[in-house]
Amino acid sequence: MTFIPRNKQLPIPDVANSPEQRLLGAGRSGRVYGLDFEGTTIARKIFFGEPITHLIHYFFFGAPNPYIWNEDALWCAYYRRKILTELVKVWFGSYLKVSNALDVGWEVKTRAYLLDTEFIAGRPVALSNPFSGQEANSELSEQLEQIMNPLHRHLLESGFHGMLWQVGKGNPSAFNNFLLTENLPHHHQFAWIDLESGVPALFPINPLILFNFYLPQAIHRRKALFDDVDINKLKRYLETRSSVLIDELSSECYTNLQLWTKELAYHQQRWKTMGRTIASIEYQRKKGNISLETAQWYQNHPLAWYSRELRRFCQITVYLLCLKLPKYIIYQVHRFNYKKALRSLWQYTWSHRYRLALARKYVINRIRVWEEREQITTKQAEELVHRFQYEQGSDYLNDFGVHVALKIPVKVIRYTLLPSLYAAGLINEITLVFLLASGGMIIRLLYTSFRMLEASLQGQRLPWVAFGIGFIPFLSNLAYPLQMIYSATQRQGEKVAQFIVYDSITSVGTAFPAWGGKDTLIEHWFNRLAKHLIGRLRQLGQKEG
Repeated sequence: MTFIPRNKQLPIPDVANSPEQRLLGAGRSGRVYGLDFEGTTIARKIFFGEPITHLIHYFFFGAPNPYIWNEDALWCAYYRRKILTELVKVWFGSYLKVSNALDVGWEVKTRAYLLDTEFIAGRPVALSNPFSGQEANSELSEQLEQIMNPLHRHLLESGFHGMLWQVGKGNPSAFNNFLLTENLPHHHQFAWIDLESGVPALFPINPLILFNFYLPQAIHRRKALFDDVDINKLKRYLETRSSVLIDELSSECYTNLQLWTKELAYHQQRWKTMGRTIASIEYQRKKGNISLETAQWYQNHPLAWYSRELRRFCQITVYLLCLKLPKYIIYQVHRFNYKKALRSLWQYTWSHRYRLALARKYVINRIRVWEEREQITTKQAEELVHRFQYEQGSDYLNDFGVHVALKIPVKVIRYTLLPSLYAAGLINEITLVFLLASGGMIIRLLYTSFRMLEASLQGQRLPWVAFGIGFIPFLSNLAYPLQMIYSATQRQGEKVAQFIVYDSITSVGTAFPAWGGKDTLIEHWFNRLAKHLIGRLRQLGQKEG
């Protein structure tokens, strides 16, 4: 690893004996590793891109994420962090701090640039769960109302227009760019740890924000907004607030802010004025795919370059579609254990113990996932496992086990029987699509209808909540956990049902495409939906009781 010897204020780390890197996290723009240097931990962000983000950047800018290969873009990231580290002190005091930039470098193994930053220990805002107290439930609103929304205003006022994407303006996935670091006497302390975007700011979840802010900004700059700073506006901001900044920080720090702004202006100008063709060529050179001499030749012959890129794109497409995909399909068909699947299907059909064991295994695995994410403590996880694994449980818990186990025949029907019926001409396209989308729901509804009839004949209370929930797509698996919450007259066992509901609904936000994922605002929205649903059912159950 060779570091760029530009930083004169900080000593360049000794990378000859660089310690082992441990992965701390990953986003759309890079992977972050923790390293210990002489008793001090730093966070090292090595920039990279996923195939889909590569395509997006190719479309808008002619090359993948510039932080990977463009030295000027990297220095912009460095100086933005330096400036915002100081400004945030004035804006928020002890409420918020920025992970300050320490140094930049080049990672030889991945042939990508890296950014060393201050390591800040913390955790994401807590998800609601069966053990949540009022304090944990207030963390979400505190981060939104006390940190992110005011930060929007400050960034817009000071010219950091492109940074609004990284603090959640129309971008729910930006919620996990912040960590809760400390509980202070009257409030929490937060840290802004990820300031570099992975995609251009043209995909907000709210289309009004696209047309009201991001699209006008893109038109003004004649290209998509991507971590851009309005330098003139920033300079005016520093000048008009010079007395406040000097009082809150120091005259030396104010001088540094002006110097960093000049450096930022220099590198941003070089970065943002680079043409698409040169960017595309330079990326391939930095990745070692072409030599310097070849790159210079292609810069003088752009048609030849695009002819090469088109040929390369066609080769990759043919390789993926005609070789990679068929090979993958054949491998999956060959490795599938048909004997084990048939044995599991037979056990599912005739063994109640097997069905319940499947449900227990599934729920216990999910409990461990929440424990690993530190959303529940080890003690709380053990309590849930103990209740679920060793209690006899209600009939509703057994019914939930049947619903979980029903996934096996549902998948068999969905991927084998239905296509066969369609191929034989016994069902049409509309019926095929309908059964593929709702087949699982129908099968679970048939089971619940049978249980309704059985309860009626035996004079027992009808599981009407489970029956009603069964008609709602994507929630039919939760029919019996929700029924347990509604019907619970004792606390025993209710936490297990609550956990199942929290986990199942929150998982929708975790798997939500584009804007979702772990610790995103989308995940928290679905988590809050689970909380409100549980609270409402408990109120109804108490009224009936």
